[in-house]
Amino acid sequence: MPRKRKITTDEGDRKDQRDATEALKESLQDANQLPETAPRHLTSEAKKLWEKLVPVLNDTGYIIDVDSSTVETLVINYAMLREAYESIKKNKVVYEIDGKIYKNPAVAIVDSTTKIIKSVGSDLGLSPQSRATLIDMAKVEEDDEGQDYAERFGADR
Repeated sequence: MPRKRKITTDEGDRKDQRDATEALKESLQDANQLPETAPRHLTSEAKKLWEKLVPVLNDTGYIIDVDSSTVETLVINYAMLREAYESIKKNKVVYEIDGKIYKNPAVAIVDSTTKIIKSVGSDLGLSPQSRATLIDMAKVEEDDEGQDYAERFGADR
């Protein structure tokens, strides 16, 4: 499988990578942004994350409306992760019935959703490496709430 293309505006990186990044920005200039209102069919937990995350993603300029299914995958898996974790908190990782010990099926859900969240989140610029690239590209500007991108992505914590 080929490597993912590097998105960068850093003068220290290769010219072809910077040119490709600029071409990407230009091609997305007229594209529609993601809707900030979450789709109705999402659970309340998934909606909360959608409505918190989408404004940040829209501000980067690299996520557009056709990426909505990717964002939806992320928020649905996050909601499933939270629900499974609640089951683990309530019933523990293993439990006993009639003297037999069973593994809580929610453990497998936590495992699989965590992997999906990590993969999809990275695609959206939510991993430390991809976030650093997007932050560099966004030229860290103040938003209406007085937070810059680094703070919104949790880099100052």
